[in-house]
Amino acid sequence: MKFVQGGLNNFANELEKVEGGFYGFIGFLFRRPYKVPDELKNIRENLFIEAKTLQKELDKQSEKENNNKNRLSARAIKALKSGQLAILPTETVYGLFADAMNEEAVQKLYSVKGRPTEKALNMNISSFEDILKYSINQPVYLQKIVDAFLPGPLTIILEASKDVPEWIHIGKSTVGFRMPNIAVTQKIIKEVGVLVGPSANLSGSKSPSFFADLSPEILENAAVAVQDDSIYGLDTTIIDLTQEKPKLLRQGAVTKEELLQKVPELGQIE
Repeated sequence: MKFVQGGLNNFANELEKVEGGFYGFIGFLFRRPYKVPDELKNIRENLFIEAKTLQKELDKQSEKENNNKNRLSARAIKALKSGQLAILPTETVYGLFADAMNEEAVQKLYSVKGRPTEKALNMNISSFEDILKYSINQPVYLQKIVDAFLPGPLTIILEASKDVPEWIHIGKSTVGFRMPNIAVTQKIIKEVGVLVGPSANLSGSKSPSFFADLSPEILENAAVAVQDDSIYGLDTTIIDLTQEKPKLLRQGAVTKEELLQKVPELGQIE
């Protein structure tokens, strides 16, 4: 949308320059003033009017979409703070989100998905400070990884601090951190606090990359669903930094080569 709007603005601006630019150049070549034919003037004026009209319509549509997204995000914030579930977009798939600090909300999420209770959840955070709060024994290069890849499709596994609730790490000593690269979702996480957000599907079924893929069972149990068309469907990359040697548990959108190129301190990733 922004690309189209920018193109129309440039087009309209160039049309305004035509008479003094292109035709002035012709006059210079022939060493005499060049009068623009009335037919060309009319064409120019009509094109200019049409471009400006279309630009206004696109601006209205964009404003309407932004207002709608703002209303939905406000509803999602309110719902999550009250212990309800929300469907939010990430850059990979749609997720079913709950307030990570609300045990009842998290248990509801497990129930709705049919997710095995022994499967731990990642923490969706909005800042590097969140990672420091909920983890211990971080590697010295952690900040470098965060700066290079977050927000983005990378999940970082670290040792969990005492501040991580039992119902998230399910007795494990580790916890995963995720920072989705979708503005509206980041805004909601920042407003509500740390969220859990596994894929918005019934356990064992395909993760939804498109809004139309969301099942009725998931939709009816979410207080609000925010749609976004910029999801690209690739898995997140998961890296475990709890051992002396980093371990790549899953290669997804971020490749091993990219990790090593931007953070050479990772050394030999297993």
